[in-house]
Amino acid sequence: MSDRPLFVAGAAGFLGRAVLSAATRHHFSVRALVRTSAQAAAIAAPQVEPVIGDLLAPDTYATALRDCGAVLHLAQSSSEDLSDLRRVRVEGGRALFRAASAAGVHRLVVGSGYWVYADRVGLLTEESPLRPLHLSQVNFDTEEVARAEARESGVEVVVARPGMVYGPGSWLRSWVQDLKDGSFRFVDKGANFMSPVHWGDCGEAFLRLATTTVRREVYLVVDDEPVTVREFSEFVARTLALPPPRGMPLAEAKSVWGDEVAELNSASRRASNAELRRLGWSPRYPTFRDGLPEVLRSLRVADRSPSSPR
Repeated sequence: MSDRPLFVAGAAGFLGRAVLSAATRHHFSVRALVRTSAQAAAIAAPQVEPVIGDLLAPDTYATALRDCGAVLHLAQSSSEDLSDLRRVRVEGGRALFRAASAAGVHRLVVGSGYWVYADRVGLLTEESPLRPLHLSQVNFDTEEVARAEARESGVEVVVARPGMVYGPGSWLRSWVQDLKDGSFRFVDKGANFMSPVHWGDCGEAFLRLATTTVRREVYLVVDDEPVTVREFSEFVARTLALPPPRGMPLAEAKSVWGDEVAELNSASRRASNAELRRLGWSPRYPTFRDGLPEVLRSLRVADRSPSSPR
């Protein structure tokens, strides 16, 4: 599959840019679906061919799918409204998957997330019990649309479930802002675990899942060391010389965020990357301590830039 182009939907987004960076580094050609000419200009790189189109209108990109070896669905809505997210992730995915299989694409790679798993089940593996909620239900439904297309057409589906992907433009920016203004809170004592992964390592993982022989349908994408939410947020605060974070009781979190979001934010997920490592992937940044300082420096520089939003 390595001699055939990849098709990346959501190429201008956070994960899309990570995949483009990895693909360029390894000399893969990519057809990159974006919505606007400005996004096309922003992702310009060797071996990257921008395709301006609408995910829900396959006629705008169907020609670009021809002779591609794999399609990666990483498109997201900029809105936090669940109906908008579902429209892009699920309905957009349905349109993309059908167009891809009609064009003869052999593999669909679906970007999902490890939040589809149930809370506190010990070390998470790909076979751990599932309990998708809120945003994770949208991701799981997107997976199911891909599986339905596989049953219909025989195309191969690979699902990537990253943990907490930190990097430029991620949720980390809002964490830092909340720490700065004193509004950041973890639930109770912050003893619940999260499983981070550096943005660049996540891009490398998606590229590997798109271009190599896989052993299974689902892969967790995390680094080598789970960390408690408290330890992670305290590390961020210390690195940036910000006040230490504080906790709040679960009952208060539910009143502020709603039951499902509070449950997600209090969940404990210690995940294993053993299956992904069996494909030859290994993280350049094995722990958050290795990768986070550089990312925080880049955020600090960006915040000082005259062109940065205030």
